[in-house]
Amino acid sequence: MESSIPHLREVLVFLAAAGVLVPFFQRFKISPVLGFLLAGLLLGPYGAGLLAKLWPPIGAIVITESKGVHALAEIGIVFLLFMIGLELSFERLNSMRKKVFGFGSLQVIISALIIGTIAYFFGNKPETAMLLGLGFALSSTAIVMQILSENRRMGSVVGRNSFAILLFQDLSVILLLFILGFAALDLRGGLVDASALSHLGKALWSAATAVIGIIIIGRLVLRPVFNMVGKSRNKELFMAATLLSVFSISAGAEAVGLSMALGAFLAGLLLAETEYRHSVELTIEPFKGLLMGLFFMSVGMGVDLRAVLAEPFWIPASVIGLFAIKAGVIYALARLFKITKGRAIELGLLLGQAGEFAFVLLALATKKDLMSADVAQFMLIVTSLSMMATPLVAKVAYRMRLAIDGPDQSVYGPDAAMADAMDNHVVLAGYGRMGHVLGDILEQQQIPAVAIDYEPEKFSDNRIPILKGDATLPDALQKAGLTRALAVCVLIDKTEEAMKVVEAVKSIAPKLPIVARARDAAHAAELYKLGATATIPDVIEGSLHVAHELLTHIGLPAATATRAVEIQRAREAQEIQQVLKQGLSSKN
Repeated sequence: MESSIPHLREVLVFLAAAGVLVPFFQRFKISPVLGFLLAGLLLGPYGAGLLAKLWPPIGAIVITESKGVHALAEIGIVFLLFMIGLELSFERLNSMRKKVFGFGSLQVIISALIIGTIAYFFGNKPETAMLLGLGFALSSTAIVMQILSENRRMGSVVGRNSFAILLFQDLSVILLLFILGFAALDLRGGLVDASALSHLGKALWSAATAVIGIIIIGRLVLRPVFNMVGKSRNKELFMAATLLSVFSISAGAEAVGLSMALGAFLAGLLLAETEYRHSVELTIEPFKGLLMGLFFMSVGMGVDLRAVLAEPFWIPASVIGLFAIKAGVIYALARLFKITKGRAIELGLLLGQAGEFAFVLLALATKKDLMSADVAQFMLIVTSLSMMATPLVAKVAYRMRLAIDGPDQSVYGPDAAMADAMDNHVVLAGYGRMGHVLGDILEQQQIPAVAIDYEPEKFSDNRIPILKGDATLPDALQKAGLTRALAVCVLIDKTEEAMKVVEAVKSIAPKLPIVARARDAAHAAELYKLGATATIPDVIEGSLHVAHELLTHIGLPAATATRAVEIQRAREAQEIQQVLKQGLSSKN
């Protein structure tokens, strides 16, 4: 009997897997990504689904055909690209242009040439070889980003370069889709005439125009809409506005011939420019996690173990060969971009699998008679197995990286390896209760951080890696990656030590922002003299917070209480500046 809700059985099976099977796998220290992949393999049409033919009742609790799952999984890809766009901004994208369009473009071009050439020598037609080369040069954004996010390594050298390469790959998908249509029209005849090239040029121009149009319209519409919804302070309306933005821009992109995923990426970029970025992230995060799990399950369902057993040599050899080719290319380019040997190896192996676009490419190529069904099925299995192998390969790659260029853990503690991998992070000098709160906030915003403390072992529930050491010493600051950091936050409550930390930071990285905790106005003035960018006196700020709560609880409007506190804060800041000026004048 059919349900009135489309794909209800698939949704129930997926939720059962997410609530039972994946937590069961995690008890054996299997990552959620691999857990969803295995769940898809077990519950899919080539796993327990085969038993439904022998015993029909089992068909009610497994998935016998994956069409419905693939339809739902596509939404997961949309949300993934939206979140990637949300983590960027046009300014940050511009600052990363060398890595994105340099490293990323070279990786795709060189990998495509090598893979395509090998495919041609294995007897594939030129157009088939070209498509295989271009499609398999791309990696899995979903799996790689999930692995990096799970391990809190998005801000590491490997994480940032992975992101740059994957971003170029995602941007190049639209070009590959046009090339696929172009190949269907012209390459089968063996000739590429002027009209065909004109057709491709017009298509690319139309795509560029559509992207620019979406950006302009989005900028004009999104901010006013979110301003209006934000003023209502209604969470349900905010969620509705967020989902409307994602799906309307994605649908608009699809309507003009682009992919929904690219539209979602543009929607994320546009919202990243607004003040509602972080609120949108918190709203979307639960949906993204579940839908990405659905995508991973759909990948696992695509693996037919019978076909693997029928080709016991060529399928595993193809998976290993794919990793070897892409890892070799990425390693060589990473070394060219001055990345250390260990990180270059880890980066190459992490991105060695085939990507989600391979599924789209194989389906379209088969439909357009550019590829035989047998070749498409073989490459589909290679794609799925390479994705399934990635979590394990990533663990091996990380250990190889530590063995080759990891730090001496015996001096700075077990978290030194994580700190050494960080880039564009925040260094906390001191930890304690304040550091714990800051660590929570930074983790929520996906900003990596590392702390330096005398006794890291007393913090059993820390959110960030903590190095054992003296933050006043340059060596300890260097081990925390000071020269690669975004900022330093001095949380040490001892007056003299805090001042020594500021002095040490200025000697190593003079332009690095320093936010320092101070005991009082006089201490804050001293820290300013030494080069602190901003100081927050404990006594003053604590008093201001108490005053705000007191005023609101005795009946004053919140706006009046806030205004009174801000007036007093300005007076205290002026006093600090006066102390600072007096100190400078006395020296003169």
